[in-house]
This record gives sequence, structure tokens and C-alpha cells, in this order.
Amino acid sequence: MPSTAPRHPADRNTVVVSGPDTDLTAEELHRWSNRLARMLLGMGAKAGAVIAIAIDSPVEAAVAERAIAKVRGIPLPVGDGVLPAGTALGITHRARRTTLTDDVHWLILDEPSTLRRYLVGSDSTITVADRSA
Repeated sequence: MPSTAPRHPADRNTVVVSGPDTDLTAEELHRWSNRLARMLLGMGAKAGAVIAIAIDSPVEAAVAERAIAKVRGIPLPVGDGVLPAGTALGITHRARRTTLTDDVHWLILDEPSTLRRYLVGSDSTITVADRSA
């Protein structure tokens, strides 16, 4: 299986995602997405699960997509709020949450409880054992 980690130490410092206020290096994307992947696993994310992404920030959307890939889920960008049947999990912000269905368990990134859990979560690489727990 190919690694998503940079091959050379210098690659870890390469900016791979940019937004209006933030740039992420490959290493930061790796660590940030590991934290988010652990939160998704804690919510019950499993391989093959469709996980909605209703995020406007390109940096946060990239972190969410990478986190979903790490749990072996299927990312589904949400534009108009319409989701296919069977979508059980999603990632969004408070501002977008009011326009989204209640049929999905939403991880709201800018809620204080989510931020606290995120900041204290492990950023170590997601393993097979993590996905099986």
C-alpha cells in the first residue's frame, strides 16, 4: 500500500493546501487529518461509509477529505444539502448546519466541545488497529 507521507524530509515542509488565511504543509495536513480521523472513528465511521463534507474553507475541506480517506470512508462534498440515502455522518460548521438535514450525525468543527477534543487528540498515524477498534 502506498504511503501518503512525504518520501523525503524536505517534502514534509512543502505547502500542499492554501486558503485565504492559512497554508498547510504536508506534515500539518497529515497531523490535522489524523486528529479528525480519530474523531470520525469515535463517531462510528467505518470503511466504505459515505461521509458528507459541508465545509466552505478549502483548508478544512482538504483536512476532512484526508481524514475520511484515512478511515477508508467515501467523502461526499455537499453543495445544496441533498444527501444520498444511507449517509450517516458528516462534517460541517455551525453556519452551514442550519441548512443541512437532521438525518445525518454532524461533526460541527467550530463547536467548543469539538475544538477541545480535536486539540487534545492524538495526531499519530492512523493504523489498522485504530480502524478496527
